Amino acid sequence: MFGPVRVLFPAAVPHHRDRRKDRRHHGGRRPWWKSFRTTAAVGYAVRHYEGAWNRMVVERAGVVAGDRILDIGCGPGHGTVLLAEAAPEVEVRAVDPAWPFVLVTGWRAFRKRLPVLARNGAAEKLPAGAGWATLAVSVNAFHHWADPRGGLAEVRRVLAPGGRLVLVDEVFSEDHRHTKFHREGETVDPVHAGSPVVREWLEGLGFVGIGVERVEDAEGTPHHLLRASVPGGGAEAASSGG
Repeated sequence: MFGPVRVLFPAAVPHHRDRRKDRRHHGGRRPWWKSFRTTAAVGYAVRHYEGAWNRMVVERAGVVAGDRILDIGCGPGHGTVLLAEAAPEVEVRAVDPAWPFVLVTGWRAFRKRLPVLARNGAAEKLPAGAGWATLAVSVNAFHHWADPRGGLAEVRRVLAPGGRLVLVDEVFSEDHRHTKFHREGETVDPVHAGSPVVREWLEGLGFVGIGVERVEDAEGTPHHLLRASVPGGGAEAASSGG
């Protein structure tokens, strides 16, 4: 169990889908305050400080006492807090590549004295040892992963035998502002939780029980919710890594 909530910032952080062509500033790199990732994070935190989808996902994630949870792409931390409160003796490691989200998530958890480690990072390099997590959750973030297949391989590494994975992405129409936002940011076409190729990747990585369903949150917003798990369980699932 962690002590007081911590916020950590490693020196190098993998970028999510930030592929803008215009990098004339600062030796070919945009200054951090003008980066797509940072400006998107600030805007998202203001608009979606709390979201109905977070409660919907937590209710379906099946959190049990003693779970060690990775919240990948935690955003402003609403879902992180709900996960930490969902059952007794739960530990959560919340990860996001945007430092404003890490700060907000850490502050929210600190106010409630929850066992949360908020860390700057990304799915491609998770802050956990092999077999540490019993549950990995990513809510409306999977389509931002820079390397979705590589990220899933990393999730497979950190999940304990019997560990579960829950991926959720909102179903966006072609004319939705989110779709337009990504196009304006010149990002790579995203892979969503409901994309058929994701099942192929998961099967290749040894996941079982893979299933996708279309669900709606309390506001009627549709989402694709994918569940999968690592073979094993029982006494094995109690083991943890680094």
